[in-house]
Amino acid sequence: MLPRIVQIVKRFGPVGGMESYVWRLTHGLSDRGLLVSVICEQMLSEASPNIDVIQIEKSPEKPRWKSMLLYRERVDAFLKERFQGQKIIIHSHERSLSHHVTTFHGPPINANENLNWIHKLTPRIRGWMKMERHELLSPSVQCVVPVSSKVQDALTYEYPDLKSKQLQLGWPGVEPVSDFKTQDDSGRVSLRFVFVGKEWKRKGLRRAIDIAEAFRVSNPNVSLDVFGVDPSDVPKNLSKKTGVRFKGWSSEIPWANYDVLIHPAENEPFGMVIAEARSHGVAVLMSDRVGAADLAFSNVRIVPVDAPLSEWESALQRLLASPDRSSEVKWTWNELVDLHCQTIYAQLKVEM
Repeated sequence: MLPRIVQIVKRFGPVGGMESYVWRLTHGLSDRGLLVSVICEQMLSEASPNIDVIQIEKSPEKPRWKSMLLYRERVDAFLKERFQGQKIIIHSHERSLSHHVTTFHGPPINANENLNWIHKLTPRIRGWMKMERHELLSPSVQCVVPVSSKVQDALTYEYPDLKSKQLQLGWPGVEPVSDFKTQDDSGRVSLRFVFVGKEWKRKGLRRAIDIAEAFRVSNPNVSLDVFGVDPSDVPKNLSKKTGVRFKGWSSEIPWANYDVLIHPAENEPFGMVIAEARSHGVAVLMSDRVGAADLAFSNVRIVPVDAPLSEWESALQRLLASPDRSSEVKWTWNELVDLHCQTIYAQLKVEM
């Protein structure tokens, strides 16, 4: 039997990429009868009563990076006081101290193309980089879990010393669709595309709109629905485009209404929306900067992010030529939990 698992995360709830990942993993571990605690700054939803949730408020210190320094010290002090003499596994999803496992949900700081050498000399960036190095390479860390090979490659490039740690890919999962239904396309002549993502710049909304517009030249009955973005958050020259409809935030996407998910992201560590779309049988057009390519889905076209619109349009046409709308699930949340129980946690040497 594994010892108590302590998960450390900033916000605990079933929303967002990292938050959903931790929520699913934590509840999956608890469902298997393991003792699970969560330390967080903020609770976003009521967790299972079997999970011990400890909320430690962040320090009011500003700026944020200084607050994080104090917060991780508070968390470490709490761990030593609360679990003194107990055998526990500490799994971090944030900057923290004394953890045995860390899951990396995004690229390292140095991989940010918007940072120049001047930025890297600032106290803020230097502070975050120091915390990042500790998160990966501190003596207590035995296993680093990148959420895709894209993230893993970036980490090992920036931190060659990671060769001394165990590296284990831990992709986000998806729930199998039990009531899967294909849409009735009889007599329909319109084409319906969808874009999903709050961080619309990074996820490529501008290019998605350009792709839909280019396709509309020869296919007038084309629409692009945008979820996760309010029209007031984008420039008017995007929000007023013909055929583009902003749907705002939604807890569920009506996948059966759409033909293709367009996801031309500039930098997407994994892209959970890809797996979700494929589980509902929706074809996907995405850039070569998306980590979900690891899972080699069918009915997906991958295009270089900087390719001309004609190449995107051609790839979209090829997707639409395939009538396949079958559900495709390559990796589930249950498999992610099994990976942690049977491989990641099972190989740790935990001494108190």
